[in-house]
Amino acid sequence: MRLSRLILTLLCCLVCCGMSAQRRVTPVKAGSKNLVGVNENKQPGDSIDRSRLVSVTDDRGNKVLVDTVTGKEVPDTVAVDGVTQGRVPKMINPLLFSASVGVDLWDPLMRIFGQSYGMVGFSAEINLHNRYIPVVEVGLGNASSTPSNQNYTYHVGLSPYFRIGANYNFLYNSNPDYQFVAGIRYGWSRFSYQLRDVLITDGYWGQQETVDFPSQTSSVSYINVLFGLRVKIWKPISMGWNVRFRAILHETEQPGGQPWYIPGYGARNGIITGSFSVFYTFSLGGKKKTGPALPPGFEIEEPGDEVPPPSAPAGDDIEPVVPEAASAEQTALPVVKDKEE
Repeated sequence: MRLSRLILTLLCCLVCCGMSAQRRVTPVKAGSKNLVGVNENKQPGDSIDRSRLVSVTDDRGNKVLVDTVTGKEVPDTVAVDGVTQGRVPKMINPLLFSASVGVDLWDPLMRIFGQSYGMVGFSAEINLHNRYIPVVEVGLGNASSTPSNQNYTYHVGLSPYFRIGANYNFLYNSNPDYQFVAGIRYGWSRFSYQLRDVLITDGYWGQQETVDFPSQTSSVSYINVLFGLRVKIWKPISMGWNVRFRAILHETEQPGGQPWYIPGYGARNGIITGSFSVFYTFSLGGKKKTGPALPPGFEIEEPGDEVPPPSAPAGDDIEPVVPEAASAEQTALPVVKDKEE
């Protein structure tokens, strides 16, 4: 009898040791991958707060994220044929994120410092996912300038220009108050220009005379490639700077020569220009969530909504007793005493 008990005890010990040596594996559903607290599985407790995740490596060398509070394992990477593949982060902002209107103050400021051409420009844009930004630009330009080392005055009346294109924001998943963009614009303008006070010298007699060339009409298309920054300065107001590389694609040939100034393009004295704009932004994506989503059937209690404790039977004294080691968040347990005690 004692021998059979001893054998049974040894068998139990061997089984327990084998079970404890095995790694405990719990099936895990995919957790929240986008915003903090998004409950993708629609089950209470499935929401994952990514701020409390830590990265660990299991015995196979795979990286796993573990919730430090609940102990849940969240897959961070996917293994394909034994090779770990990283996940591509999704865009966290909605499709219709914002819209902006702006005014280009570069030419007005330059005219204060003596520039004799340019006027003002306006822009309208829509921001998709805070990443893709289609842009339309319109403006007015004019000029009355005598280029250096030239013998004429170039004049362009007030003429419109148009540009269309898009920007790409490299900081699309970062703070939307800041943007670093690269963009492209296709521009077009049709305008009239004159050459006035053209000084002509007779090569034989040495006499000089001044003539004017009549108004000529030109149509010019061009392209801009730009890189820029934008910073929020106060509520919906922001400022932006960019550097533009430009090139003429096509222009109408005129007997009086090529136009020196082109509305929207600027003077033909280089391939680099810039702009400085002020923007007003309208939010289209709604308010951001400031906290994790609650599981179904739960709600946040507002101050003053506390449920009063149940009333005690008549004739009884209630004395709340709080253990010394209890935290402030634990509710005191009522203890009922009889008067006879």
